[in-house]
Amino acid sequence: MWQILGGVTIVLGAACYYFFNENQALRAETDALRFGMAQQEETINALEEARETQTEALDEMRRRSNEIQAEMSRYLDIFARHNLSKLAAAKPGLIEKRVNNGTKQVFDSIENDSRDVDRLDDGLQLSKAENTGNKDNNKAGANENQATDTSEGN
Repeated sequence: MWQILGGVTIVLGAACYYFFNENQALRAETDALRFGMAQQEETINALEEARETQTEALDEMRRRSNEIQAEMSRYLDIFARHNLSKLAAAKPGLIEKRVNNGTKQVFDSIENDSRDVDRLDDGLQLSKAENTGNKDNNKAGANENQATDTSEGN
């Protein structure tokens, strides 16, 4: 009888030890999963904030684009209503100053818009895996031709 009771006690003790260890492993795994979920929630929140920022930037760019389109339409309408060749022949000094000033304003506007667009992607470069075959990373390489290089054959 004591032998049976001793055997049952040993089996129950071993089972309790096994289940205790299993419980500890499951608790550690649960803690790790909770930590992972917290990190995922932080990442999701950061991505949502980035999406909202991008949406606002895109809305601003669309608004600016619409303004530029309206301005372009206005200028094209002016050109359509006037015979600039005839006016330039009659008053070359008047037309030259206006055209030069207008051209300067247009180029300044293009430069400012280009700067704004270039600032939008600062720090957002493609990784090498995503950038296979494309060398456009906003940095000129040492072997690439530069606009200031002397032209060949001239």
